This record gives sequence, C-alpha cells and structure tokens, in this order.
Amino acid sequence: MQYRLFLRPGALLTVFSIAAAALAPLAAKNMSLEEAQSLRTDAGVAQDALDRAIPKVENPEALKETKAAERALRLVSNRLDAYIAQLKAAEASTGIYDNGKKYPAIANVSIESFDVPVGATVVHVPVTLDKPSPNTVIAHVRVFDGTGGRAQPDTTKSVIFRPGDPLKKSVSFNVTGMDEGNNVRAVQPSVPDGGTRKGSDIRITAKAGAVNAPVEAGGRAALTFAPLGELRYAATGQTIQFDDQGGPNRFSTSLSHGRTQVGNGETGYYGTMDLGGFVRTPEGLVLSSRRLKEPVPVGSPPTLYPFLATMLSGHRTPETQFKQGTVEWVVKMPNRRGSWPALWLLPTGGWPPEIDVYEGFGYNGSWRFSSDLSTNLHGGDKQMRTFTRPAMGMKMSTFGLANTLDSEFHTFAVTVTPEWITMFVDGVETMTYANPFKGETWYPLTNVAVKAQADSAYDDGSGDMVLRSLKVWRME
Repeated sequence: MQYRLFLRPGALLTVFSIAAAALAPLAAKNMSLEEAQSLRTDAGVAQDALDRAIPKVENPEALKETKAAERALRLVSNRLDAYIAQLKAAEASTGIYDNGKKYPAIANVSIESFDVPVGATVVHVPVTLDKPSPNTVIAHVRVFDGTGGRAQPDTTKSVIFRPGDPLKKSVSFNVTGMDEGNNVRAVQPSVPDGGTRKGSDIRITAKAGAVNAPVEAGGRAALTFAPLGELRYAATGQTIQFDDQGGPNRFSTSLSHGRTQVGNGETGYYGTMDLGGFVRTPEGLVLSSRRLKEPVPVGSPPTLYPFLATMLSGHRTPETQFKQGTVEWVVKMPNRRGSWPALWLLPTGGWPPEIDVYEGFGYNGSWRFSSDLSTNLHGGDKQMRTFTRPAMGMKMSTFGLANTLDSEFHTFAVTVTPEWITMFVDGVETMTYANPFKGETWYPLTNVAVKAQADSAYDDGSGDMVLRSLKVWRME
C-alpha cells in the first residue's frame, strides 16, 4: 500500500469499508489460521502507515475520511484477532481431546445480584462465563416481579456466547416500580445450553447513585449457512432410495448393528420394508412410528418390541459419507408422546463418537415438539462413552425462528471441518463445537425411534416425520 493513498479523499474509507465487509464471509468459508495471520500482518502494516500519515494530513475532508478508515481498520483487526484466538484455541485443544475420548471442561454460567439507579425502567443483567468454552453456550435469563419492582413483562431471554467471544455479556429487560429499595428478581430458569448453571435467584435493587450500563457488545455474529464442498448426494422424498440392506445410492432401514437399541431403553423395532413404515406422499417421504398389531420378538430369550420405529442409515451408502462436508435435511417433525425423532451422524468406524444435529425427546413430558431444539456430541472409544456436551434448552424462538417444527417444514444442517462442527436451522447458526473427532468418516441417519411404555396406546399426536429432501456435500 503506497503512502500517497492516504492523502486522497475517499480512497481509504472505501478500501477499509470493503475490507470490513469482506471479513465475515471469509470466516464463514473457514479461513485457515495461516491465512488469518497473514491478513492480520497486512492490517498491522496498514495501521502503522496510518499512524504515520494522520499527523501529516492537512485537508479536513481527507483527515475525516482517514480517521474513519482507521476505525474501520481497527474493527477488521479486532475481528481477525478474535478469529485467530478461536483457531489457536481449537489447535491447542487437540492434545486434550485424547482421540475423541475427552473434551475441555464445561463453562459455568453465573449471574449475581446488583444495583440499578432509582427510577430505572430498563435493567441490564450481566451474564458471565468462568472460562473460555470450546462450544457455544446459550444462557437463559428470566426477570420477574420482586418487592415493589415489576417486570414488564415477566419474560425469559437468551444470551449466546460463541467460541472465542468475550466471557461477559448482558441482556436487558423493561421494569417499573423501581423506587429506592425496591427490587425485581432474576433466575436462570434452565441449564444453559452447552454449559452449567452456577448463579441464579438474584435481586436487582434500586439504589441512589447506582450505575447499571449494558456490557459493550462483543463477539462474532452468527454464521449464515453455506454448504462445504461439492454436492455429492441429493434426493427428495419422491426419489430417495432405500431397502433393508442398503448399498450404493440406497439407505438401509436398520442401524449398522441391527434393528434395536437396548442401551437407550427404546421400545420400538426399526422395521423392515414389509412392515410399511415408509410411505411416499406429495409432501415427502413419511417415516412412521406406531403400535404394532403384534410385538416383534428379538433375541433369546426374546425381548418383545410393541412399537414400529423407522430408520434411514447411510452406513452402506458411500455417496453420503465424508470426512469434511455438510448434510442438510428438510423435514417436518412428529409430535407424538413417546416418539424420539432424530437427525444425526455416526462414523464408519463404529460408535462412539456421535454428532446429534437434532433430537426430539417426546418421552420427556416437558418437551415441546413445536419449539424445542437440541444438539449433542458423544465421545469415547470401543463402545464406551466418556463424555457428552448437550444443548437442550434452546428453542426456535431463541434464534428468531417460528415455533412450527411439527406443522411446517424446516431445514436442519451440520457442517464438519477439522476444527469445528456447526449446526444450522433454517440457515441460522445455532450451535458450534470445537471438533474433537478429527479424521473420522461420517454418514447421516434419519429416524423416528420410540421410547414409550409397553402398555402405552402410543396415539397422542402424530408419529410421522416427513422428509422432503436430503443433501450431502463433501470436501473430503
């Protein structure tokens, strides 16, 4: 960059505005650590040149734009620093993963009592992580009526900490009645997604002379979905192929180890084609679950499975297998009590590990199929799980999405790179995990399991998942 550029009105502002706008998509395309460090070095050279140029600029308009360019450059540099720190943290964590058997310590989320000015109409609740997290952490904070103070309204809001973000953020609530000594209360009503709950049930008290300002916004913006690699598999509900064995371009109707999951307490049998669990409709392929006329005996002595479950597994479908890439499902979920729909990935080398993109825990009485989301990682070795990192408290509305998972089609996706595992719903990033499973080859599974009591009628709601499309992109 030549020195004369700094003295030309309009030039610097244009250059660095473009640079700032370009940074986000570069990160979304998995810019490597080396590329980010090289770009940061260039930004440092430009910053040094700006520092020398500004005192020599006499033209008022040029000075104004040069300072604006300096601010834009600092923004770019700060974002690069955060991104580099994020990549270095992932790189440094490689040794502590122990080949997928360990994961860094989970972060604790805390809130503490604090004071606000008398007459406050808005309170800013600080939320703090006690350590950097290798995965997204979503804290949930509720503010409600206290002594004299009133929440307007009593509501719960979420605070999202993505890997590399600052460890302290705040969330704001409207209040009334905050006379001297009055208070409102706040809690973490549920366990944070990807973290643990440390502080809760606090008082927010009006006090003369108190200061309560929001924590300056920090951290990166949510990524927008963009598939990784070349499209290698694409099917609709009308074209997807499957049979009881599976093979090239055909999904299997069973898991790699069989048609039951004893360890999960499942009471559904993943049915063969002749049991009629798959139906093509104009909306898509229906994966049905229901009570069977006669239970299916499995094993000796036999265990009876009274319910039909359905499975599409890619363990014998090479077109769907990848080390780095993206899987995308477009589906409408069931909502029957006792059903357990899931979209997930398993490695060709056997369980664990496991990447759960979505699970619907219909056997849990508090689960709401229309709104609730969950993801998880499971790590371990030789059929032994040694860690999980669940996220089960988030909802569609957490990300500004409609709570219509069981009445409308929605798009779920996961992208796996050597550094990160990132989940998306309707194109919006929901959770990101540092990837502890480097080198694994993954395949997708789509299923409706059943975990209902054997004497259950299993007829509360729909037991059907409708699959509109399934795509797989592969980088490696």
